[in-house]
Amino acid sequence: MAWRLPARLLLGGFFLLSAIFKTLSPALFVQQIDAFGLVWSSLQPAVAWGVIALEALAGGAVIMGRRWGVWLMIALLLMFIAVLGYGVAIGLDIACGCLGKADLGSLPQAIGRDLLMLAMAAALLFPSRPFSLPTKEVS
Repeated sequence: MAWRLPARLLLGGFFLLSAIFKTLSPALFVQQIDAFGLVWSSLQPAVAWGVIALEALAGGAVIMGRRWGVWLMIALLLMFIAVLGYGVAIGLDIACGCLGKADLGSLPQAIGRDLLMLAMAAALLFPSRPFSLPTKEVS
């Protein structure tokens, strides 16, 4: 269908852009990870670079039309939504950091954006078939 290519470019592009922005300011991303208090400080740099690498991998794979890339993207989005939801639950008042310094959105806004991307990614998993009504044979 005609919507698949724009959806792949949009989703994959967002993930690649996110990885690039985080690469430009990795210390900021590590600080944002630290604010959630979910990762030991000694592991935060490795987690930050791991997330950056997975985002870049998922983004590139989705742009190239790889199904496994969509599954990786879905897994990452579910993780992001859970972590952001935890941040909201504990009253964390920081910018999401999804796009490094360029992201000024709140955690609830980021959850909404991630839910939208999750729906788009899930839609990419379903095969495209034209919609048609069943026909009744007349005897």
